[in-house]
Amino acid sequence: MLIEALIFALVISMLLGGKITRLGQLVLQGAWLVPVALLIQSGLYWSAVREIGLTPSWLIQSFGTGSYFLLLIFTWRNRTCPGMIWIALGILLNTIVIGINGGVMPVDPLFLPEESRNALLGGQGTHGLMTPMTRLSFLADRFYLNILGFKQVFSVGDILIDIGIFLLIFRTMVRKQKEHTLDSRALKIS
Repeated sequence: MLIEALIFALVISMLLGGKITRLGQLVLQGAWLVPVALLIQSGLYWSAVREIGLTPSWLIQSFGTGSYFLLLIFTWRNRTCPGMIWIALGILLNTIVIGINGGVMPVDPLFLPEESRNALLGGQGTHGLMTPMTRLSFLADRFYLNILGFKQVFSVGDILIDIGIFLLIFRTMVRKQKEHTLDSRALKIS
């Protein structure tokens, strides 16, 4: 849902007079942490799909959960940015449910096609099937949305991340315009 949230935020912001160029003015501390975390997650997913057993499973689980801690560090360093607290809370909830369930995000099998269920049963990827043994299942990927044929399974944490992304983009693109308008009005009055 992250891509959809980004697109939605951009469209709404532009419709309300926001300028996309203002996103270039957004200064994020430790931005390098995000691609490092995503590279770790992508590498773990790739090695699981390719069935490459590079290290003990506990180490893979540690790397997976650790990559989320990199994202939490990034959000902490940027906590004054609009929406970043929502993003941090969403990442934290996802980190908790992943960490407590052996390093994989549990997914409700009800919403998955048989091929995906079989892949998750085989231990492929960074997700696993939700079972009666799943802990904190209310935080897992248990919600389903089908918009124009694009099917998404998502968690409470994902919703909070999407809210934060929307606020970050919207307030960055639109807010500065309002501040500038208020500043120019103040100059005309004085």
